[in-house]
Amino acid sequence: MYGLRIAIFLAASGYAGWLFWQAFYAKLRFLRAAQPEDRTGQRKRRLGIFFKYVLGQAKVLAEPAGIGHFLIFWGFIVLSVGTLDFIGFHIFGRHLLWIGDSGWFRYLHELFSLLVLLAVAIAWARRYFFRPMRLDQSSDAYVILALLAGLILTDTAAQSLDIALGDAAAGLSAPMASGIASLLSVDWRIAAALRELFIWLHLAILLGFLVFIPRSKHLHMLAAPFNTYYRSLRPYGQLRSLDLEDESIEEFGVGRMDQFTWKQLLDGYACTECGRCHVSCPATLTGKPLSPKHLILKMRDHLTDVAGPIMIGSAGAQVEGKRQELPALIGDVYSEEEIWACTTCRACEEACPVFNEHVDKIVDLRRYLVMTDGKSSSEMKRAFNNLERHSNEWGQSRSERADWAKELPVRTMEQADGDVEYLYYVGSAVSFDPRNQKIAQAFVKLLNEAGISFAILGTLEESDGDAARRLGNELLFQELAKSNIEQFHRYGIKKIVTTDPHAYNTIKNEYSQFGFEAEVYHATELLAQLVETGQLKPTRKVDITMTYHDSCYLGRYNGIFSAPRYILSQIPGLRVVEMERNRERGMCCGAGGGSMWKEETGDKRINVFRVEQAMDTGCQAIGTACPFCMTMMIDGTKQKGVEDTMPTFDVVELLAQSVS
Repeated sequence: MYGLRIAIFLAASGYAGWLFWQAFYAKLRFLRAAQPEDRTGQRKRRLGIFFKYVLGQAKVLAEPAGIGHFLIFWGFIVLSVGTLDFIGFHIFGRHLLWIGDSGWFRYLHELFSLLVLLAVAIAWARRYFFRPMRLDQSSDAYVILALLAGLILTDTAAQSLDIALGDAAAGLSAPMASGIASLLSVDWRIAAALRELFIWLHLAILLGFLVFIPRSKHLHMLAAPFNTYYRSLRPYGQLRSLDLEDESIEEFGVGRMDQFTWKQLLDGYACTECGRCHVSCPATLTGKPLSPKHLILKMRDHLTDVAGPIMIGSAGAQVEGKRQELPALIGDVYSEEEIWACTTCRACEEACPVFNEHVDKIVDLRRYLVMTDGKSSSEMKRAFNNLERHSNEWGQSRSERADWAKELPVRTMEQADGDVEYLYYVGSAVSFDPRNQKIAQAFVKLLNEAGISFAILGTLEESDGDAARRLGNELLFQELAKSNIEQFHRYGIKKIVTTDPHAYNTIKNEYSQFGFEAEVYHATELLAQLVETGQLKPTRKVDITMTYHDSCYLGRYNGIFSAPRYILSQIPGLRVVEMERNRERGMCCGAGGGSMWKEETGDKRINVFRVEQAMDTGCQAIGTACPFCMTMMIDGTKQKGVEDTMPTFDVVELLAQSVS
């Protein structure tokens, strides 16, 4: 009897295993045909990430809906161990694992069976009845839920019949199976036949599950742990640098699927399609053609259905004996509009439970458009030309860069001969925009009040290059960065402070790619220290209720959430009410990724959407710590007609008012 069972089982499982490997290996070959990328360093840190985010499911549990996934994840592990013992007992005639017949494991197995069934029922109801925006209605999801439920129900039925037939002990260690067995009053021959049916149904579902996984979106069950382990450990604000001196390189960026790295493609197979990125993206929420979720899924589907077979040279990818050319990504897979809609705010990456990296892909696609195809809008071309000629996107003369400081006691590095503690890197947005110049003037006042030794570069300062890099013009970015670094080295600069989060991120995280290292501070970091040590004493009352808007490049990119809030909390009379989306979940103002320099499309402007969220708090003013956010918030309040009743202030300005 057991010999026949074993033969049937081995034949069926061998065939299913071959079908699994056939589909899995094809996808593995696609990844191996992509560009190389070394993600093997810092193993101890990667193992810590694996334990926290894969086994601990930390990101999954960041939302209430993640509880169900957590139960399914750990339930699947427990039930998989139980399945091994199920096979051993029912096919080979003995428990293969010592825990298989132990009371504690039987109880644990039943507990997780119930919890997984509950999670499956909730997941099904959520998809079928509530249909949240972020979830697409796909047959794959319902198939997986049905397979999970089928595995548990057939296993429970077989275990109950084992007890009824006297092949397993009843008791509190298996209360559910024991209870069902006590209700059975059928002839033993019928019970034996039913048990045989449920055993083979269970095994059929199990093997069907094995075959289905690599052919469905649930390949993420295998890919997500690796995607998490191999996540980028670069600073969030550091984009991959291009080698522009290699004359053998004819194309820059990514224009075809084989120009992505293997890790970029792995993101597609790791995607759970949970849609957290979809409902976090400001472009998606305001009607732009971009969805970070669909960006990943379109890449995955194109790789699987079209590009992958061509990349590995399979027979189906041959035309008249010649290898097909890979289709262009822009046009065949993505539209230019969706690639330009991104603000690079990283809300999608913050939300993703499997650490997919959306921004790098978008910037690589932009690099191809700008540097290889020579495509950009008239607004972007104007910004690039202004950066090349005047080192600022506004197109104003570089000789006017320090005009904001004419009436203030501010030295240039040349005047100070470099003998200062800090370089105040002002940045173009503060140097040339009249409203933002007030931020610089307030900051200088506070530095002098605290007795901080500082100077500016004045007309020698170049644009930090953030917008150029994120709009895809890597050549222009590197030229600007190297010019700034030359000045930094000239004056032996060791400490830099700036009021511009974009400059802060670029100098701190990206200039190191070109050999520059220094201590870099955002103004709120330094001012918070000065307030805490008593070098600055906010005493004047600022009687206002305000909400604070987190700059993406200060907050999500660099983790600076507490410093600006601490400063605000020390200003007498000032009350802060938080928007629903704040800190890590804060929403972009719409200026990032060079979006200040391109026309915004869609149903609504992002800055207006964000101002509406601020208005919902009932605040009297909006606070920020970024000159770009300042501009966008002011424009948003003007469009809503509340610019007079809801002014926008920088944290630096509010502190200066209180210290006066």
